[in-house]
Parts: sequence; C-alpha cells; structure tokens
Amino acid sequence: MALNFGHKILLVFIGFGLLMGTLVYMSVNTEFQLVSKDYYKEELEYQEIIDARQNAAALSAAVQLSYVDKSLKIELPAETLAQFQQGEINFYCPAEARNDVTLALQPDSNGAQLIKVGESVNPAAYKVRIRWMAEGKEYYQETYMNLQ
Repeated sequence: MALNFGHKILLVFIGFGLLMGTLVYMSVNTEFQLVSKDYYKEELEYQEIIDARQNAAALSAAVQLSYVDKSLKIELPAETLAQFQQGEINFYCPAEARNDVTLALQPDSNGAQLIKVGESVNPAAYKVRIRWMAEGKEYYQETYMNLQ
C-alpha cells in the first residue's frame, strides 16, 4: 500500500497529538517549589528588612560567620550584645525546600552561637539570614555559605 498525501497529513497530525500529549503529561508532573509559602506577605514586609540591613551596615562590625569542623560559629557584634533581645537564624536552601530551617538566635555571653551541621542543619549550600533585635532596633544580615 502506497502512502498518498492524505495519509501523510494524518500521520503528521497523529504525531503532533502524541507530542502535545507527552508535553502536557510532563508539565502536569513537574514539581515547582516556591521560594517561600508566604511570598506575598514577605514582599509587603520587605521595607522592614531594608531598614534592618541599614541598621546592620551602620554597626562597627558585621556578624561573623565561620565554618570549621562541621560547626558553624555565629558571632554577633559586641555593640549589640549588651542590649540583645531576640533573634532568629534562617537557613534557606535554594536547591531543596525541605532543607530550610529556622533556629532561634541564642548567643552566649561572648556573643557566639555554635550550630552543628548534620544535627539541626543538613549539609547543603544555604543563604544564611540572621535577624535580631537589640536596643529597640532590628538588624538583618544575609550571607551565602556552603555547609558541606
């Protein structure tokens, strides 16, 4: 049996339909992870973060982060330590949302906090967001770290 012009058009339409069906199936099964579940709420509160960043930039020293022997050491500036009220450390993993962790910032008398990687935080690349309040002002600092 020879394929005439009508048969060739029918095969092209069937091939196109199969291709479209495959693309629809793949797009339905693709998992999309949002940056944050409260994205719009955080966007409205972003001015507070801008102000907190400016407060942190005005300090004589930044928050020091050092990663040695599977431990992350966070050291607050001495000038905010005396009036420290509260704070939190957010580990945001862009590659995997289930690695995201938020911990309370609880510095010792020297202004340092030690976090063991592998216990409370999984090894991964993170954007470490530190937000704290001292002297009635909010401070914010964000640093990229690879905690492997």
